[in-house]
Amino acid sequence: MTSVPTQRAEDLHISNSTSDANHEHEQTWDAVETYFECITTCSLDDGECITRCVEQLRDTDE
Repeated sequence: MTSVPTQRAEDLHISNSTSDANHEHEQTWDAVETYFECITTCSLDDGECITRCVEQLRDTDE
């Protein structure tokens, strides 16, 4: 089985405009971290691989 490393949304480049609605969204975004986790599993029989990705929301402890 092969595993793909987890990539956090904050590591991705996300651009926002400076409108009031986006400012409110930015404040909400600070309260929650989003993790995108992808797991790739490969069959030992035929080598076929399947990748499944999930989005996990977690409260920040900081």
